[in-house]
Formats: sequence, C-alpha cells, structure tokens
Amino acid sequence: MEQATVTQPLPGRFDPENLQVTFCNKTDSEMKLAYFLFSMMGKPALVKAGGAATTLALRLGLPVKGLIRNTIYKHFCGGETVEEAQKAVQKMAGAHVQTVLDYAAEAQDTEAGFDAVRDEVLRNIALARDSRSFSCISVKLTGIGRNSIFNKLHLRKTLSPDEQAAYDRTTTRLDAICRAAAAADITVYLDAEESWLQNPMDELAEEMMRRYNQNRAVVFNTLQMYRTDRVAYLKACIRRFEGEPVILGIKIVRGAYLEKEQLRAKAQDYPCPVFLRKADTDKSFNDAIDICLENLHRVELCAATHNEQSITYLTERIQREHISNHRSRIHFSQLYGMSDNLTYNLAAAGYNASKYLPYGEVATAVPYLIRRAEENTSIAGQMGRELALLQKEMRRRKL
Repeated sequence: MEQATVTQPLPGRFDPENLQVTFCNKTDSEMKLAYFLFSMMGKPALVKAGGAATTLALRLGLPVKGLIRNTIYKHFCGGETVEEAQKAVQKMAGAHVQTVLDYAAEAQDTEAGFDAVRDEVLRNIALARDSRSFSCISVKLTGIGRNSIFNKLHLRKTLSPDEQAAYDRTTTRLDAICRAAAAADITVYLDAEESWLQNPMDELAEEMMRRYNQNRAVVFNTLQMYRTDRVAYLKACIRRFEGEPVILGIKIVRGAYLEKEQLRAKAQDYPCPVFLRKADTDKSFNDAIDICLENLHRVELCAATHNEQSITYLTERIQREHISNHRSRIHFSQLYGMSDNLTYNLAAAGYNASKYLPYGEVATAVPYLIRRAEENTSIAGQMGRELALLQKEMRRRKL
C-alpha cells in the first residue's frame, strides 16, 4: 500500500563540524568524562584487559559497580531503569533528537528469562504510548528465543517437538510485541545477529512486516552491510513484497561481529561471509541506500551509522532530489554516547535523527558496554575523531 506523501520542508545543510550544536547537551563535567573515556578506548589492549577484569570483578562480587556506574556506564547508558532513562530521553528531545529505547540486559537462556524480556518490552511500549516521550524500541531476537534453535533453523535442520514448541513460543512473544507496537503507534527495530543465526530471523522479520506494516513501517529488519550477501538479500526482499500492501522497514548498519565472523569462518573452513576490505563494506552500505531510495514508495529506510561519508551522501541526495517526505521515510540513528556531531547536527538541520539509548542494571549491562568499547576501538579513526572534537570544544570552553 503506497503511503500518501506529506509535503515537508527540505532540511538545511548537514554540518558535522558545528561544535556548539554537537555538545549542546553536555555539561563541563560530562565533557571531561567523555574525553577520559575516549582516551582510554583509543588503546585496544587496555580495552580488552579492562573488559576481562571488569567481568571477573563482578563475578567475584568485588565492589566495582560504583566505578562502572560513574564512568563508562554513565556515558553510554540512560540508567538502570526505564524511569531513569526518561531523563536522557527528555534531554535529547529538547534538541529534537529522538530515542530508540534499548533494553540492554543479557537475557537468561530460559523460557522464564525470555518471557521477562518480552514483558519488559511490552511495558516500554505502554510507557511510550502513554507518555509519547519516545516512539521507537529495539528488540534482540536472541533475547526472546534460543540461539541453538535459530542456528538449527538457519541450517535447515528439523526441530524436535520440544524445540518446535519453544520456537512457537518465541514467535508468539515477537508477535505480541509487534502487535502492541502497531496499536500504540510505536516502531520496532529488530537487531541483526551473527550470520549463522540470521536466516530465520530474516524470515520472522518479513512475517511481522506482512502482518503489521500495511500503513507504515511498524517493524524494521536490520541488514549488516559488511556481509557479502546483503545487497542481494535486499533486492530479493523488495521483489518478494512486490504487489503486496506492505511498507518495508529496512535498517542498514555496517556490522558488529567482524572479527568473530572471520575467525569462525577460518576455524570451520567455510567462505568468509563478510567483506575483508572496509572499502567493500562502504560500497555495500551506499548501494543499499541507493536501492532503498529507488523504492522509497514501498520502503522506509533507517541509516544507522557512524560513518560521516555515508550520512553526507544520503543527506545530499535528499536535498538534490528534493525528497519532501524524508522525515517520514528516512531515519538516521547513532548510539548514545557516540558521534554526537552527527546526530545533533542532523537534527538541527531538520533530519529525522535518533540515538539508541540502552538501559539496564549495571551488572547485566556490562557485556553490552564491553561490546561498545571494543567496537569503538575497531572503527577506523573513531577515537581520533571523537577526541579531536572534544579537544576543540574544551578549548572553546576554556576547560
């Protein structure tokens, strides 16, 4: 079903160098903390050792929660509860930055644990419906279903009766989330996982889109564009839905498991499913932008990236091609605590920009925080870019 075009003013020029906009929400003490953290994260060996030490300290019950809470947790998370996270939500809303709320706790691999995650997400949808303070949530399918079953389905193996029953419960949990989101006018971003789990997740995402994306993109599937097959998957997905009254929700990212994918492929002697050269990933990401823009009458696109070149490419196409319904069809997103020069300047220029805002109890959020720190060290130039911008602003403030 083709959505009616709403005429909206074209945005202004995206300027990632505007430091006053970039750091408009940062106090002097928050600037100093950010500088300290990014300085530390510029040392990969230190990040790896620190992550291992933190995990061990928590396992041994050592009193380190306060240190974590006041440093890396404070910078990358919104709080331990959704109520605490609301402060960050409101602060960002003041700068026209939207929130994608992300429950960051690692789920217990039990039916009760999966039910608990579903219930937490449903509470968040109800809060979003009633407060209208945010309109997007993130869901990890491994938080509501077993990795082993996703892997077996990925390999096209037959499930046992118990496994099939467990998978049916996973599908029911996801359907409850998507149904509630559709009724509440909330958007659901389904996270991507490792390549050996992803096929059944793609199928689930497409099924939920068929059920709930008739009038708008309630459900978004996430494509990791460092995978060599994702451009082909995107084209095939658009073909599969041709003629159906469905708005496809497509979120594109570069990818989160590069080293893990390469090591597993080498260890198990199968073709590496991810690009070995960053330039190929960059081309794949921009190719996905092109494909989505060509099909914007049937697609909503979320470009979730910290890559300034890709963002500039997309914003320039929006302006050059006078895409007047960009705010309802094209979204930009970055992680909370990173790349504020992109998010805040996109929002200031009139684009639809958001932050992924995680929350959760300190101890259970540690695996998430360690992944964020390790990802930061692996992004070419990320630490230098963050530090250079912080230094300029700190000099401007005479800190």
